[in-house]
Amino acid sequence: MIKIYHELLRLVDLTSAKVDLEVIEDISNTYGSVDTSPKGLPLMEDVVRDFLMGTGNYSEGDTVLCLGRLSDFWSDPTYNRPNEINYNKCLQNIHKVGGFSHNASDVVSGFLRTNERDQGKVVLTKGNHRGTMKQIVDNSVNSRLAVSLKLHKFDTTLEEAVVIEAKDHTRDCSYRAPQQGDSKFKSNYYANEEWALELYEFAAKFKIGIAETNPEAQFVLPSHSYLSRARRMFEDNSVQIFLKAFTEKNCSEEILGNTIIAGSGFIEFFGKTISEVDKNFNVDSFGDMLEFYFHNWKTLMERIDEPDPANVTQEQITDSKAWNNAPGNEPGIARFVFLYNAYCKRKSYELKQTAKTIIPFDGGNKSCWAKFLDTVSEPIRPSIQDIAKTKFI
Repeated sequence: MIKIYHELLRLVDLTSAKVDLEVIEDISNTYGSVDTSPKGLPLMEDVVRDFLMGTGNYSEGDTVLCLGRLSDFWSDPTYNRPNEINYNKCLQNIHKVGGFSHNASDVVSGFLRTNERDQGKVVLTKGNHRGTMKQIVDNSVNSRLAVSLKLHKFDTTLEEAVVIEAKDHTRDCSYRAPQQGDSKFKSNYYANEEWALELYEFAAKFKIGIAETNPEAQFVLPSHSYLSRARRMFEDNSVQIFLKAFTEKNCSEEILGNTIIAGSGFIEFFGKTISEVDKNFNVDSFGDMLEFYFHNWKTLMERIDEPDPANVTQEQITDSKAWNNAPGNEPGIARFVFLYNAYCKRKSYELKQTAKTIIPFDGGNKSCWAKFLDTVSEPIRPSIQDIAKTKFI
């Protein structure tokens, strides 16, 4: 497992680059701080200097409450999200509060790096948005915030520092936008949280990366939560069979979450039928089907002069807006049934002479279709068979 460690970014530089100066000047002329910062605290640069030089009363592992200058705060995009600071949200908070409130901001959290690359830099784990708001209100990079400064031990490596900081970053913090999607996965992964490491390994088997954590990834999963949901809903083997086929056939570099849900569900309910086809005809019917629709469908449509020919897309298969985006994506599973039946008919694959389709819709209560139908939610059930029989491409 190779982890990527990014260079630190200075928060004031990001704000200066991404917020128009006229906006900052207007805000700073209109608002100010509605209260004062804590009194009697040492300056952060003095604490850093004394600790690194061994001239103060600070020891490795200490936490020191001090006043930090905004220009001395850094953020680590390895596990944090300085490039995703919501500047509009910062402006909204300033308008709502009527300025910047030290009391509401409370204390930001930072760590003093001691590793060779970053020695002497203070990395915020909580407080990106608060620091940004303070800079905008004051129009100054020299303004200060109260910071709970943790002093890394002198032998703390970059890798160890990231783990310690990432764990702190994942804890709740006021004034911080809630973690979602990639940000949540990335911070938990670098904090060595078991669930994130395990999900990373599960995806990495198929060269899939999540939140830019896998430097060897050839495919991207925009939302890790869908992969976790698929594994809760279906057997891991079903999810793996789908991902293996989808990636081996290089259907798309980006694997959408609903595609994983629908594809894994299709394998879960109809895997036995697929295995029978593969065995009887010595083929990889599901993988070959994916290749046909994702790579060769456009060529076929061009040959018959179909207007606007295009290969099948994940969005076409998984669209379930008409059913309020059903979490189980049963319409997507049904469309996979249509595609598979149509492909097998094209290849003249048959399992029973009496069956009109490889996956039959009249196979009795114990058939794979009937078992799938039993799991379909009530609002979708009346229309699900029509979806599986209707051409949508």
